[in-house]
Amino acid sequence: MMKKLVCLLLLTAICIPSVAGGGFKRAWQKFDAWLEKGLHEGIDTAYIQVPRLNRQVYLGGYAYWQSYRMDMPVNINQVVPGYDYSGIYHQNAHTWQAEVDLGIDWKGLALELPIPVRNKYAFSFGLAKNGSLWGARFRYKNLRHLDGNCTIGGAPINENNNSIKTFYLEGYYVLFPQKFSLSAGLYADMVQLRSAGSPLICANYYHSRYKVEKIFPANFDSFRTNQISLGAGYAYNLSFLRGRLVFHASVVPMFTFYNHLKHRVGYDDNFFTTIQQDPEAIAAAQAASGLTKEQWDAFYSPAEQGSARFRINAFMRFAANYSFDRFILTLLCNYRHYGFSNDLDLKILNQEADLQLNFCTRF
Repeated sequence: MMKKLVCLLLLTAICIPSVAGGGFKRAWQKFDAWLEKGLHEGIDTAYIQVPRLNRQVYLGGYAYWQSYRMDMPVNINQVVPGYDYSGIYHQNAHTWQAEVDLGIDWKGLALELPIPVRNKYAFSFGLAKNGSLWGARFRYKNLRHLDGNCTIGGAPINENNNSIKTFYLEGYYVLFPQKFSLSAGLYADMVQLRSAGSPLICANYYHSRYKVEKIFPANFDSFRTNQISLGAGYAYNLSFLRGRLVFHASVVPMFTFYNHLKHRVGYDDNFFTTIQQDPEAIAAAQAASGLTKEQWDAFYSPAEQGSARFRINAFMRFAANYSFDRFILTLLCNYRHYGFSNDLDLKILNQEADLQLNFCTRF
């Protein structure tokens, strides 16, 4: 219901010029002029042009891979009743999905409406603002079907006992926008007439919540990571046939200066009560697990007591697009790497990769 409501509101906003009058129409006209300005801002028309038809509708196939890995030291024996283990707990959960994407790109404002084909998720949504000088994008996913393995108790990890929610908000600033257009290389909503490149400055906020059931001593565990990163990288568009065929590549190392992990546990469906906030609930969860308080504290101390370390993360892109006047074929590949670690040697690695093939028409 929420997904349908969000999509309805955004599609209604796009249709405002034809159905609304008065103040709403004037507000839309100002917003539309702002989007138009973002396309033309500071460009050298010998290298970059705004297409005469600068709005797009596209239909595409989208394949997405998600991996969640965790290494956590375990320094006690019999942390799970009947299972004797001491060392490093290792977990590797992963999934891939396929979907069809219906997209609307209105002068650089792109809305993604995914339709799942394989590995249905609870919710997925994306929105991007692309411009010559700067741009921003956010994406939210709630994935329920992950498979994998772990080294505690031999319990399988599958779609019945784990899930992950991810959200990221990222922005970029092009240092030399006169000759280089990131949106031309990635989405073909601009035309890169001649080959050029530019350094990029990027900022990123990333959030993930991994939920796992009946693997750790508590019946339910949640690991939430929040990261804020700044980075600088380089992007290049290789242009042929006066911009009809363009290849793009970019790499941006990200310096993560804010890293935070929050671990929550529970013993029934009213779960994810933090240890610090509700001693009675955690005592009940300890009793249900069959562990002593000392064993429990020793097991969870890397997730509860550690201080986060500085990390270097990254994302990379490759794209290719070919324009047939009004029609465009685009290929876009993304890879994102988000690592977390602390001084008690707990390590979490989130990786995302996707590949998208779109057929677009300009209007």
